[in-house]
Amino acid sequence: MDLSTLTKDFEMRISQAEASQSLNRSTPVPRPNKNPDQELMRWRFLTLQSDMEERKISHDKGLISTRTTILSGDIHSCKRAFEELKPITLRDMKVPMVHEGRYLICQVIGQPYAIVGVNVLIQDINGDVEEVAIYNFRYKLDKLDWIHPGTVFIIKEPWLRYGSQSKTPSLRIDSPSDVIFIDSTDYEFLNKLDAKKWYVSMSKDAELWREKANKCFKKQEYGDALIIYDRAIRYNPENAVLYLNKSLTCLKVDAFYMAYQCAKEALEKGGDKEKALFRMGQASYGMREWQKAAKHFTELLQEFPNNKAASEQLKLTTFRLAEERNGKFNFKKMFLDSKKEKAQLDVADYIGSIKIAEIPGKGRGIIALKDVKAGTLLAVSKAFASGYDQDFDGILLTINLIRKDGGTAAQMLQVIQAMKNLQNNPKRAEEVYALYAGDTVTRDEKIPFGIIDAARIQQISALNRFASDDLPSDFNFGNIPELRDNSHLFILPSYFNHSCLANANRTFYGDVMVIHATVDIKKGDEICLSYVSPLLEYSERKKKFQSWKFTCKCQLCEIDSNDKFISKRHQMVTEFSVYARANMGTPKLVIAKGEAVLKKLRETYIQRNKFKIHLAQMLMMLSPAYYANSDPMKAIKYLQEVINLFDNTPLKYVISIADACVNLAHCYLSIGNVTKVKELIQKASELCCCTDMEHFNMLFPELVQKLS
Repeated sequence: MDLSTLTKDFEMRISQAEASQSLNRSTPVPRPNKNPDQELMRWRFLTLQSDMEERKISHDKGLISTRTTILSGDIHSCKRAFEELKPITLRDMKVPMVHEGRYLICQVIGQPYAIVGVNVLIQDINGDVEEVAIYNFRYKLDKLDWIHPGTVFIIKEPWLRYGSQSKTPSLRIDSPSDVIFIDSTDYEFLNKLDAKKWYVSMSKDAELWREKANKCFKKQEYGDALIIYDRAIRYNPENAVLYLNKSLTCLKVDAFYMAYQCAKEALEKGGDKEKALFRMGQASYGMREWQKAAKHFTELLQEFPNNKAASEQLKLTTFRLAEERNGKFNFKKMFLDSKKEKAQLDVADYIGSIKIAEIPGKGRGIIALKDVKAGTLLAVSKAFASGYDQDFDGILLTINLIRKDGGTAAQMLQVIQAMKNLQNNPKRAEEVYALYAGDTVTRDEKIPFGIIDAARIQQISALNRFASDDLPSDFNFGNIPELRDNSHLFILPSYFNHSCLANANRTFYGDVMVIHATVDIKKGDEICLSYVSPLLEYSERKKKFQSWKFTCKCQLCEIDSNDKFISKRHQMVTEFSVYARANMGTPKLVIAKGEAVLKKLRETYIQRNKFKIHLAQMLMMLSPAYYANSDPMKAIKYLQEVINLFDNTPLKYVISIADACVNLAHCYLSIGNVTKVKELIQKASELCCCTDMEHFNMLFPELVQKLS
């Protein structure tokens, strides 16, 4: 499928999504009645069909599953407490409508199946049935062991809507906090809701359930273990061991807030103090509350000095405190750790001499609190939530109605992970909800504790997400590794505004962003990052900015917008890049073709003296061809020209002057000029903010190997 066809297909899908959105804003009408027996039969056919398709794909490795999902700001999240809601049944509902102030209690009667969300067939207390599509509950979309026939749950403020392709109504749930799962053995609660018909009579022996929960824990079935520990606690709420066991289980699923509360409860009920303090310390560490974690581990060691695990945890906590307070990071270790697949680093956040401030005409941004020298560490930030393409089997077509563009599986999974993290650790909600969510969202709206505002999270993610862009230069003398899409939501970095001529540069270490000043910055000056690469052709940059709803007014954009040759240069360089790659093994052909293009390219720059990006790209592509053709002097000439063009500009990181220095060092090494090699290594090391030569060796092993 060519680009034109893909574009038309995407535009058609956007149009369909907007039509569906419009349909779900129409005047509500009474919900049509459905025959329960016919619906159950239809459901069995659907689940059988889904199962057969999954089996076919799993057996035939050549088949790829393609799915589509829509992200919009229209989705609903209930912000009321359950106690404020009144019951409703399916026969009293309207479509399309969010039934505010009401709740529906229901039971699953059909096997679940996954598309992008999880689809289930439910019945209400009257026996009426409806399909429910549940989104954002699990990062692993095909994981269905958490819901099954017999599961009883409450939907807060149920949203009955039309499907994206038809006028068939179904319930849709987008927020994990909109559902309350009910233990079917809880007679008291079910009876209170007039749903005792779904009560299942079982033993009320807390010890029996503790043993069953322990078995689930040992099998790493943590979800089931939590349900059963809660059941045991209901039957014996004073048993401290149950709270300790639940705390440990919560730690296994990163539910740090609940892990802390359970360990604290165990301590108050006279439970094992050593275990309780250790789990409170672990939970505090997971919540990134380093001072509190250190307090608990220190208290534990004062009474139990032989606890080696606590001693090790206190050591790690001390490292985190040093990182947070002084910006003392082990970047070499971070670099090595970042090479792991889907690397998630264990580091603290650091905020240097910067602060969030109101910027005239821009809203919030980042300014310097004092004069800052080039190369100064400004911030280190671990992603609040991340998503990775390889975690989604198949192809996902995401229609993003917030930004009017497409999206990737990684972006959708990042949204799901953000909601899961908020559910597990609600104390972090305030800093997340404070992020920019579009001009139509009230910045100071207070979201009740524990509520997941799904629409707001989607909007925040759409407007603030980053992808790791610490990609190697196309013009390096090394190999380019396989690249995969990823998506990260950071807190502090989201406040940096954009400039193509940014005065700060970001580097990614797995799910951690490190930001350094690239030039000297005066106290009070705004500090910016580049949201998109300035190497993108101007019209493409402009489109990207439109999705964020702003116009970049930097000097580069001003010059590019008035340059009649800008598109022509981009086309010339792009076409030559394709040719150079195809003829990499025959450098003479690359040189012959490249010199002709270079001559024409220089002619287009007669009236332009600044930011000759395409010229630098051509020189960077031609230099390795000359090097491979045993002409290091010509390679040196072209690389030195690149450095002269951009070394003292804000674009030196975009053009990869550090890489140019390293490549230049390769050339000088080939002619035996070791003095020049050392000078270039020093310069490249400073540009890469290396802590020492060992750090430099990690970044550029090929050059170091040649030197040795």
